[in-house]
Amino acid sequence: VDLVELSTRPTSNMTALRTAGIVYVASLGVLVAYNVRWKYLWSALVGRQPETLPVTKVDGQEGSNSNPVPVILLHGMWHDASYYGRLQQLLSLNGYTSYAVSLLPGKRLLPGGSQKELLTDLEHTLKQEVCGRYILLGHSQGGLLTQSALQNSKEIRENAVAAVLLGTYPLGLTPPVGKLLKEPRNMYTDLGYAYICGFGKLVNVRYAKHMFLMPTTDEKEPAMGKYIEGLLKAPSDGLITMSHFPATPKPVQTPALVLGASDDIIYPPHLLKDEFDARFPNATHVVAEGQAHCFVDPGWEKTMAEPLLEWLDKHANLSRRVLLNRHPSRRRR
Repeated sequence: VDLVELSTRPTSNMTALRTAGIVYVASLGVLVAYNVRWKYLWSALVGRQPETLPVTKVDGQEGSNSNPVPVILLHGMWHDASYYGRLQQLLSLNGYTSYAVSLLPGKRLLPGGSQKELLTDLEHTLKQEVCGRYILLGHSQGGLLTQSALQNSKEIRENAVAAVLLGTYPLGLTPPVGKLLKEPRNMYTDLGYAYICGFGKLVNVRYAKHMFLMPTTDEKEPAMGKYIEGLLKAPSDGLITMSHFPATPKPVQTPALVLGASDDIIYPPHLLKDEFDARFPNATHVVAEGQAHCFVDPGWEKTMAEPLLEWLDKHANLSRRVLLNRHPSRRRR
């Protein structure tokens, strides 16, 4: 009997491993099929032409504080160009023309290929829409695209006089999950995170608030409710992408503002400072108090927008700095 048992155990183990392997491959196949959206398969095989992405332009108000260097705004997952609506108005009041680029969420081929596709389209769009040099500003996934552009596009790197990394993550860094789990609040120990991993969408208002807003922010307030409703309806572009983790970025000398949120549970700024410094030796770090990941909580104008505008004034171009020196007591409108 013992000999029979010994002879059957390896067979049983092999059967179990084979079954597990089949289940794994099948699950992976379903996930890939879900993401590929088969109508794009031809493009994946033979290549694709770059697209001109939709752009929302708001001109800067002319006057003594007008600035010829526009700001290019790149949004994150589950958002579109409208995310920057209020910031574009502030930029306009302070003399900056801005272009909010819609990255076509939910219409990409694969999460793993989206960085390359987005960069190709962004390069093409900036050629079509913007003359001269500019400042790049990217939030969250848009911040990763900003870093990727500075690393991989010579044209964008030469035209970008400065970069703002807003609530984002160092390109190429493997997530420090152990440290993130030790944070008082995190996004991982919740079924809502599992839903994102499986379907790429936000599961409900509660988890959207948990990820993106301060606990004290009233999600039922009309404007905030409309904002969250839009996030929940957004296409499934939130599927986890590993495309930027294997990257080995080189230091970029472009002046950069790393603007984090004090209560960001996705990218806590205190865990990422050293990594950003290694990638951007000329970085300035600012933490917006009382703000969560999306910088839409009450008081964002003071804690996020004010330091942003001050930094832009210093780094946009030489003529702007000269103007500020001539009018040190100038106040914003």
